[in-house]
Amino acid sequence: MSNVSIEAVSAVVGKVYEAAYDQERWFDAVTGLRDLFGGSRSCIVRISPHTFDAVASDFDPEFTSQKGIEALLRDPLAAASAALPLGEVSRWPLTEEVAAFRRRELWQDWLRPRDMYHGLVSNLLSSNDSHWMLSIDRGPGQETFGADDIDLLRKIVPHMRRAGQIGQQLEKTSALASAFSHLPFGVFLINGHQQIAQRNAAAEAMLSRPDSPLRLRDGTIAAASAEDTQELERLVADACSLHDGVMPGVGGTLLVPSDRRQSDLARLVLSVAPFVDARAYGLASERCAVVMVTEVARRIPDGFELHVRELFDLTPAEARLATELASGRSLKEVAAASNITVKTGRTYLERIFAKTETRQQSELVALLKSTEPLTGRR
Repeated sequence: MSNVSIEAVSAVVGKVYEAAYDQERWFDAVTGLRDLFGGSRSCIVRISPHTFDAVASDFDPEFTSQKGIEALLRDPLAAASAALPLGEVSRWPLTEEVAAFRRRELWQDWLRPRDMYHGLVSNLLSSNDSHWMLSIDRGPGQETFGADDIDLLRKIVPHMRRAGQIGQQLEKTSALASAFSHLPFGVFLINGHQQIAQRNAAAEAMLSRPDSPLRLRDGTIAAASAEDTQELERLVADACSLHDGVMPGVGGTLLVPSDRRQSDLARLVLSVAPFVDARAYGLASERCAVVMVTEVARRIPDGFELHVRELFDLTPAEARLATELASGRSLKEVAAASNITVKTGRTYLERIFAKTETRQQSELVALLKSTEPLTGRR
């Protein structure tokens, strides 16, 4: 290992951090590690009580097949590797009884045919019941890893662990962004100057509606009236305020248009809250607010009857009655429309009260409206 140059090590560490931002490049990273240490193969494996998969320098679907998984999981090596402290580098086989290990199925049928005769291992990450382990292996005709190999890998492993944490955080951020993009209500990410940093498809659709009380003006969000625009600006500024690391503001809720005379416009509820501190070069630059927008329901959405039926275990007749009541109709009106007597309607209503644990019609309607499922209103 004495002939390894600083440039070669730096190149591999560079590949590791490239993989942190592009998960498809972990193959390049583990291949670089194999070559740097002169190994027969290298891989990062994820092991849990029931699964095993890997990013390996050598394409080997048989090794991660169900038979391979079962062979690994029933061998004591799996439990021993899980017990290794995070970040430490160890030689393997981990057991002191090497001769006994080389008689077992895992060695005979799976590791030896792949030139995985001895190697170095390190636990990189542990989450729930899974752990991610780096393994660099050498074949029977190669030298056993020495102290200089261990020392070098100990210098690289912290970068491996940091890259994994970065990748994990980016995956979570990406998942959050993906979730926002598919939410059926509008989501805006706005800075303290009302400028929109991000918006999802539902928010885009709201802005494009002719009857929308929200407008986009030079990249900033505004309401149809000056009064509502000023109140929205105040809530966003409050949510974005940050002084000496203390967040005094919490945002708030706004109904637009607030003027009921603007009956030609859709009515929207805007919930404004602090969301994230944008950073530049590791330092806080500005706080952003999230504005979640929903339309005030003027009708019961499609599928509501099935929704309450499943949620409260109602019969079809009870669900139909509950839905009609939630839409604002009286019990007498619902009975007439359903061709039932008011007495039968009251019987259904008493059953609904029992199943929903409510006591009166107004309480029932409030409960049903509060459970309204998220749907894409247009």
